[in-house]
Amino acid sequence: MKWLLRVITAFSVSFVITMAMVVAGFIMAMFSTMDVGARKFGLFGAIFFEAHQQASGATALEIGVADGTPIAIIFGIFFVFCVAVTVVLEKLKLRKKQLLQAQLR
Repeated sequence: MKWLLRVITAFSVSFVITMAMVVAGFIMAMFSTMDVGARKFGLFGAIFFEAHQQASGATALEIGVADGTPIAIIFGIFFVFCVAVTVVLEKLKLRKKQLLQAQLR
């Protein structure tokens, strides 16, 4: 049960951090160009932003995911990191408990 909770927590934290990075990448790509019609890529080429002029004179914005591989790799790295941190913290808590019990004897 502990492992299921750890995995769910790590999955949730990794998802939130990855999506925050994707949103930040979109914003950085959006503000990194002033040219109409230029396609800018962000987050290691995973996402793109393009502003282009429509026939009516309005400016249309196009954003999307060009390649999901970098996003999946980033998610995986954060997932492994979160699981490792929770395992280390659990082992440290167990060691602290053992030391306190040994001190009381």
